[in-house]
Amino acid sequence: MTWTILTCLPASRPRPIPLARRLLVHTVVLWVSAVLSLALVQAAEFDGFTEPFREVEVASPEPGIITQMPVQEGEHVEAGQVLSILDHDIHTALLAIAEQNKQSTGRLEALQAELELRRDRARQFERLHQRGHARQEEFERARMELEIAAAQVKAAREERLIKDLEYRKSKVQLDRRTISSPIDGVVTELHRDVGEFVAPNSPGIMTVVQLDPLVAAFSLPGPHTEQLVLHQEVAIAFPLNKQTAPGRVTFISPVTDAESGMVRVKVQIPNPDGKLRSGQRCLIHFADGDDQ
Repeated sequence: MTWTILTCLPASRPRPIPLARRLLVHTVVLWVSAVLSLALVQAAEFDGFTEPFREVEVASPEPGIITQMPVQEGEHVEAGQVLSILDHDIHTALLAIAEQNKQSTGRLEALQAELELRRDRARQFERLHQRGHARQEEFERARMELEIAAAQVKAAREERLIKDLEYRKSKVQLDRRTISSPIDGVVTELHRDVGEFVAPNSPGIMTVVQLDPLVAAFSLPGPHTEQLVLHQEVAIAFPLNKQTAPGRVTFISPVTDAESGMVRVKVQIPNPDGKLRSGQRCLIHFADGDDQ
């Protein structure tokens, strides 16, 4: 019989990396990082995209059924232009009632006449009382009736003020049935159509965007944003149509993204003829060594 003897040897331990090699690797990593940072800083152009100066989701302040929609997608609108009208038959009738109540003066005129009558009566009793021809009770009753008549006139005037406020309220409610554009812009999307109901939990009717001016948004490395200041004039290039437009820096974010080291910057670009489109790729240029 043959016996096999197995010998358990300790596992071999990895040899430690020499200090010189570790220093070399660390130096190479630092050198690569420095080269990448230098290349980033010396980059001449950075991509961005244009976006509307303002984008408004036009909503109805009141619920109701849309009866008129006098605009279409792609149509240019001006601030104050009517975009949509809701049903308003009941509100028109309520406004007419409120207007009639506001203009009604019969009760107030009657109470004013009654007040003058009570005032004359009180004066007569006062003269008679002074001459001893009227009792004190009669004089006091005449004065009390005069005060009541004056209070009734005051109450009627307060009622007229309330009616005037009710008329204004009804007029505002009717005016709110007509939705107007808050800005000069372009209708880019219709969310409702004629005959549809606008609910309080879904009041959106359409989207209007202002494209003059446009805004170019960029994410720039920190060293480049240090070369920019607010209201600085810069040139923005559009590679698609090979155009260049002047711009003005309107926003430099005070926050640097911790992961990328980028800073958000916005540039405002005049677009009076509408040739520049929103969502278009654009470039901002930094000349090497230029302190723009």
